[in-house]
Formats: sequence, structure tokens, C-alpha cells
Amino acid sequence: MLKALTTMTVVMVTATSLVACTAKESASEATQSPKVAASPTAATLAPVKLKWVLRIPAQKEGAAVLTEINKILQAKINATLEIQFIEAAAYAEKTKLMIAAGEDFDIMFTAPGYNFYDNVAKGAFIPMDELLTKYASKAYGQIPPNFWNAMKVNNKVYGFPNYQIAARQSVISFRKDMVDKYGIDVNAIKKMEDLEPALAKMKAGEADKFIFNGPGLTLTGIDIMNYMKLETLGQDGSPGAIESVGSDFKVINQYEHPAFVNLVKLMKSWSEKGYLNKDLALVKDPTELMKTGKILSYGLTTYKPGIEAETKARYNYDSVFANLSEPFVTTNSVNATMQAISRTSKNPDRAMMFLELMNTDKQLYNMVLYGLEGKNYKKTGENTIELIPDSGYATNVAWMLGNQLNAYLLPGVAADIPQKTDQLNKSAKASRIMGFSFDAEPVKAELAQAKTITDKYIQGLAYGMMDVDSTLATMNKELKAAGMDKIIAEKQKQLDAWAAANKK
Repeated sequence: MLKALTTMTVVMVTATSLVACTAKESASEATQSPKVAASPTAATLAPVKLKWVLRIPAQKEGAAVLTEINKILQAKINATLEIQFIEAAAYAEKTKLMIAAGEDFDIMFTAPGYNFYDNVAKGAFIPMDELLTKYASKAYGQIPPNFWNAMKVNNKVYGFPNYQIAARQSVISFRKDMVDKYGIDVNAIKKMEDLEPALAKMKAGEADKFIFNGPGLTLTGIDIMNYMKLETLGQDGSPGAIESVGSDFKVINQYEHPAFVNLVKLMKSWSEKGYLNKDLALVKDPTELMKTGKILSYGLTTYKPGIEAETKARYNYDSVFANLSEPFVTTNSVNATMQAISRTSKNPDRAMMFLELMNTDKQLYNMVLYGLEGKNYKKTGENTIELIPDSGYATNVAWMLGNQLNAYLLPGVAADIPQKTDQLNKSAKASRIMGFSFDAEPVKAELAQAKTITDKYIQGLAYGMMDVDSTLATMNKELKAAGMDKIIAEKQKQLDAWAAANKK
């Protein structure tokens, strides 16, 4: 999967002050529907153009697919669409510059790992509460009501969730051929340390390959935090987290927590033994290396129903997984992949109508995802397809575009995968602060400085390129000087208020 995002690179999506403490209550909430107004029809609407910014490489046959997409949109909402494709490696910086320059666009893929909270604090996105109930009634009602609280900052909704797997289960992904070749028992791997015998075997037999992709920037992401039983408040990697198991709500500096310190020391050990290669620290998108078999283990990712078929389609190998945690739903796992409407949008109402279609119109969603039937994919059943190799259009990012439960199923994906995904979301254990969303506005300057500091060190720590004790001491000293204590105090203040209001 892509890193989670990135990578997420292979995946689907958490939150609530309304959430009940049991899966049964959560499922009951999911059946409720909001009171909504009827949406206008295309015949009553003036023509408009919409621009959608996506973290997807440019597609060779993108123009041909877009022509057909626009036929649907013109008939349904009298709109035409332009998609701005941006490579994964450039997405964060490119969109940051676009927003700073006040560029005109309507919709943007976003996530906590792609500056969602920072951009809300900067006023880059508009609240969409009224737009949702007025123009996206069907999609609004299909998503569990408690999930919408994960989209909120300061009690307003700023993100439209791409409904997918929200129950995050941290796993290590292996190539099946390596597991078979070296007799690796994935069921015996329960923690990161248990990986070492498998890595040693692959290193001895595959010396010319990258053995383990490593945590990379996901060292601050939701999957590794879930594994460490920590939960970040607000932006991934920002100072200030709580322990996911406990009775108090004390906000701590996760970079001083024993679980984090021990993990980066393990990465240092693996680097010295040759299991981690520092060259991978420069690779922001490992897709091609995975496809060509240069990387033997993708590393940490999130398990979800049907991931085996997705991995096969994306990387062309069979995969097996070692489970490191139980499924867990948090605010950040629900809002791990969203769409936001830009403050520069001249047509936010039409942008919301488009999001309604992307989440309810199966034909449109699958066209954006897979392209054109007969040219980019072929149907093998009512709801199943095969991709046509080298067709010029293959986004492979169902999790980024809308309600993934509407996606045609790839070879090997069981027919009940969408149902299982929905059930898992509603049955997984929920965070004890489910629904809490941090408002970054009061400390946005300090957060920006803190991000610059953590970005300077995280890759080196993740790939064992730095001495752990001295580097962490320096990083934490710099974070403190940048206002870390103020950030943590603000998170504590907001969390305490939320806990009191929700009688936690």
C-alpha cells in the first residue's frame, strides 16, 4: 500500500464526540441519516469548470479518460473537470506552494500527513457543513455519523472522507516468494524485534537487494504510532501524543517515549547489520523498486480486506503479512485520506455536488479510478475487472478518490470484501479520544518550526544513519526552543476541554 499515505499506499479510512464505546452502538449510529435538502439538477445549473488536485502521476491516456468523465459530469451537474496530477514525491511541496500563492482550484486530496491541519489553520480550506447537507445528502448519509467528527476542526467539517478501511492494523508486508524460499513463519512475528531472523536470512541469500524498506517518514505516521500504542494529536509527527491504552489524558512528547527510543535504536542496529540501506531514505516512492523485485519487504503498512489483490496489481507479486497490532480506529485513521474544498474555489457548491457523485456514482468513480472499459480494463463479471497492461491509465489509488466500497474488484479480491471492510470499521476497537480534533491555529507558528526540525532528523533516525542518543537529545532541545512546550500545553488544554465536554 501507499505510505500512508504515501503510501498508502495500499489502502481505505476514523473519529467522534458522538461515538459510542461499543461497536454495536457505533453501528447503530451508522444507520441514522441527516435531514437534507434536495440537490438541483443539471438543467437548472449554469456551466462551470472544476479543478481537482490529486497525488497521482500524470496518466498517458488521462485526456481520453477525462473526455468521458466530463460527459457524465455535464449531464449530471453541468460541470467539466480538470485534474492536476502531481507525483507523490512532489505533492506536499507543490501543494504548499500552490496554497501560498493563492492559486485557483476547487478540490484537493489531503490528509494529516499532507498538512491538513496546517492548511485549515491558514484558512486554505473552507468549512463544508452546510454544503454537505445541501449538496451531498446521499454520501453524507452513507458514512457513519461518528466519522464526520474526525473531519472537524473547531467544530466545523473541513474534509470529505474517502470512505475505506478506517480500522488500522499495523502489519509487515513480505513478498511471498521470499517467505517460501527462506521458510519465514510470519505468524511468529508479533513485534518488530521478531523480524530480525527473517531479515538475516534474506540478507544472506539476497545480498544485491534492498532487504527492508524501513519505516521512513512513516516513523511519525499512524501505523507506527499504532504499533507503539501511541496516538498523535493533530498533524502526524507534531509534538504531543497520548498513550492509546490508559485512563488519563496526559499529553507527552512522543520523541522521548521509551517505545520510540527503542524503535529507532532497533533501526540503528538493523542499519549496522545491513538490513536497512540508507539509499532508500532518498526514495520517496518505492513503487518501481517494488515492481522490479529490488525491495524484498515493503515494510510497515496497514492490513485491510483485499490488500493481497491490490498489492499484486500494484507491484506484481504475491504478498503475506505479519500482524503487529489489533485493528484500531482513531480520528487520524478516519481522516487519513480526504478531499478538501479550497478557499479559492469560485464554485464550492458545484465542487460538493462533484464529491457527492464521486462517492455515490459507481460508473464515475470507477472511470476516474480505472479509466475506460475495453481500453484500460476489461470486465470479467458484474463487479470484477482485469487491468489491461500498459494501457496508459492506471491510478491504482481507490483509497484516494472516494468511497472505495464502490470500486470494481481486481482479480483475487473476494466479492464480500466491501462488506467485510465496512463491518471491520464498525467493529474495531475505537480510540478513547475518538472524535477529538486538534485546532492548530493557536500554535501554528510553533508547529511549522517543529515540523522543520523533525523533518531534519526523522529520515536519518528511521534508517539508522545517526547516533540515537545524541540525535534525539539535539532534536528535543531544538523542539523545545521552537515552542514544543507551548504546543503540548495547547494540545493538553484542548484535550482536557474535550474530555470534560464528553464526560471522559
